[in-house]
Amino acid sequence: MQGWQVRNGIDGSATVHGSAFQAGEMTVHQYAAPAGAKVRWPVVVGRIPPKATAFQPRAELRQAIDEARGEYGTVVLSQVLAGGGGVGKSQLAAHYAREAVEAGTDLVLWADAAEPSAVTDLYARAAVAVQVPGASGEAAEQDAERFLSWLAATERGWLVVLDNTTEHTPEELWPVTSRGGRGRVIATTRHRGAASTGGDRRLVEVSTYSEAESLAYLSERLERAKCSRFLDEHAGELAEELGHLPLALAHAAAYMVNTRRSCGRYLELFRDRSRSLDTVLPARSGADGYRGPVTAALLLALDEAQQEEPVGLAGPVLGLAALLDPAGHPQELWGTEAVLEHLGRVRGGPVTADDALDALAVLHNYSLVTLTETADREVTLHALTARAALDIGPGTPEAGLAAADALVELWPSADYTAPDLAATLRANTDVLAGHSGADLVQPLTGIHQLLFSFGISLIEAGLYTSSVQYWSGLAAASERVLGIDHRNTLTSRNNLAAAYSDAGHTDDAIRLQEQVLADRQRILGPDHPSTLTTRNNLATAYRDAGRTDDAVNLLEQVLADRRRVLGNDHPDTLVARQNVAVIRSETGHVDVAINLLEQVLADRRRILDVDHPETLMARNNLATMYWEVGLRDQALEMLRQAVADLDRVLGPDHPDTVLAMGNLRALTPEPQPDAAQDSSSRSPSSEAEPGSAV
Repeated sequence: MQGWQVRNGIDGSATVHGSAFQAGEMTVHQYAAPAGAKVRWPVVVGRIPPKATAFQPRAELRQAIDEARGEYGTVVLSQVLAGGGGVGKSQLAAHYAREAVEAGTDLVLWADAAEPSAVTDLYARAAVAVQVPGASGEAAEQDAERFLSWLAATERGWLVVLDNTTEHTPEELWPVTSRGGRGRVIATTRHRGAASTGGDRRLVEVSTYSEAESLAYLSERLERAKCSRFLDEHAGELAEELGHLPLALAHAAAYMVNTRRSCGRYLELFRDRSRSLDTVLPARSGADGYRGPVTAALLLALDEAQQEEPVGLAGPVLGLAALLDPAGHPQELWGTEAVLEHLGRVRGGPVTADDALDALAVLHNYSLVTLTETADREVTLHALTARAALDIGPGTPEAGLAAADALVELWPSADYTAPDLAATLRANTDVLAGHSGADLVQPLTGIHQLLFSFGISLIEAGLYTSSVQYWSGLAAASERVLGIDHRNTLTSRNNLAAAYSDAGHTDDAIRLQEQVLADRQRILGPDHPSTLTTRNNLATAYRDAGRTDDAVNLLEQVLADRRRVLGNDHPDTLVARQNVAVIRSETGHVDVAINLLEQVLADRRRILDVDHPETLMARNNLATMYWEVGLRDQALEMLRQAVADLDRVLGPDHPDTVLAMGNLRALTPEPQPDAAQDSSSRSPSSEAEPGSAV
């Protein structure tokens, strides 16, 4: 490498001391060119960062970068590598710079573009190094202009890397033309706004490692440190927990090496949310050049984002988003009354939906959140960015309640009408409820409506095992905080019993329903709708357990009482009417059952909807009864239509669809009437009781 002529620039106009610097495995010597000396090509200007210890080549991402470059002619096409903190933008750019040096590119220049004056100074130094005509080394701005003109006119190949550009990087610092198309600019930035996509720039999104790249990094990094034994079966789980972020993986690997911890032991430490992010990912030497705190690296752009219009709103918006699912939440959340009122209180003035959306756009432009076109998950952010945001501004109870209220506002009146949205809201509720600042079970306000909506949604989605676990935990929490006789506690226990029944735990369901019924009769009275719901559920549990006589007697009582208290057309009464029809069919009174169920089906079509799941299941039940009395063709046609509609409305894997499909298979092509199943209905309580947060 000797004989190369190099100028080495650093921040501002500081003077470089020493005669050499390291670029990867190459030592490049620097010296000032004597007056009149001939330039000895190639020339390297600036300090190219050294190669990371376990650098991942990221072939797929480099292909996207190279394809972007292929669009240029004599106009310089700049590839702008954009992404949040710690995704490895600079390492990718450094890889291209080292490749260019190794390939003998005539000029490779690396500039830290965070400060425009430093770029100007480096351009001026480069002008002297390549002996641009007229460059004196005394007037930096004029020499920089001459250098840019030289880049446009020279036939020599060159690469200029502008590392860490911002929206304030002046346009005049970007090279724009190249004679013969032999010049190239690669820039890195956190900013994804118009400034990074203007002119002839092509934005290339730099995201996190793939799963394979994360595992390859950990394996190579630990192997180089002679610590391969720390790469255990939890490596993939750890990479997932770190969000495949190169910055986090580098710090985690350094921590494991320095503390002699395996992936599994480190994972336990990382998951301890009582520890801050900078505690579990401390700034240490040996983290592939990442020396500063992780939180600062991830949130570096937040102060600047706070100064953008609407001023002062980016921080509160990020703080609220950090409480939700990093994988995404609906953009509509930012137009809810709960969110806008909360942001207004924090900001100290009215906030409109447009203000909130503008703040989201600012955060997106600074790579702090990502706005996508994925339905119901339009707003995402990296999990570690969320954790860092909560470290510097812990989620307050007010923020948690605002987020909870907003999710309730978004929840569809019936999950089957928007199953994907319901699934997204469940994921966000799960994350929100896990934050210490979001206490949704409180002595004065009871259980927040969101927790009821979440649990009912689990049941409606057919996630019965999960619903048993959920309602068991909520019932225990309610009993502990509110007391065993609180109406929210009774509702939670009723819903746990309903979940037991759906999951096939009939004995547990009967035991708990009998307790809840006794308590509701004592506290609410025998005619309260909630008491009648528990009696209905207990009766269907008796039916599931084969206690037919008990089920018949109780269901008849429930139907009579619901008609008297609620009226014949109330949805709860329709449930009771269907259940009586099913039990009469099972006790041999099929003709009576058919007459009752035909009336129920007609009323459900009129009152609910032709596509309501309860309407569709009434058709399933009626079809099986038609089969029993010999109306085979009518039964099959009705059942086929019910299966098709259930598949369309609920999906093929929902338990109601599976039950109807099982009935259709049982009746064709070899009829087995005894195998067909009627469905009965039990009712969880979805509304918050008086005294709750909503």
